[in-house]
Amino acid sequence: MFLKAIVLSLFVAMFVSASPAVMAPADSIKGEWVGVFAIAGHTADVTMNFEVKGSKLTGTINSEHTGPGTVTDGKWENGKLTCTLTFEKHESIKFWGTLADGKLSGEFATEGTTGTWTATRKS
Repeated sequence: MFLKAIVLSLFVAMFVSASPAVMAPADSIKGEWVGVFAIAGHTADVTMNFEVKGSKLTGTINSEHTGPGTVTDGKWENGKLTCTLTFEKHESIKFWGTLADGKLSGEFATEGTTGTWTATRKS
């Protein structure tokens, strides 16, 4: 009986630690992020929600300026992300950046100009 309990405990521990739903890897950008876009002297708060499967990046984005949008053509490889953000009421945005020290940052291009952005995980 004691041996059965030990084996069952080990099995449960192995299953829980191997489950991807328990915790995203430290270098994953999966989940919800809050940040700021800065362009031409203006800023806009933004929320982003990313999904990552292999190197494919998908998700959603929303800001007061752009409204809701979708991540398309997304890639997450070697700590770098690239994608296009598409919106119903705003020009598409080319978007790229990196993850360093738990923070995302990068640049974007839209309406003929380039801006910067930063984001941290939503707490």
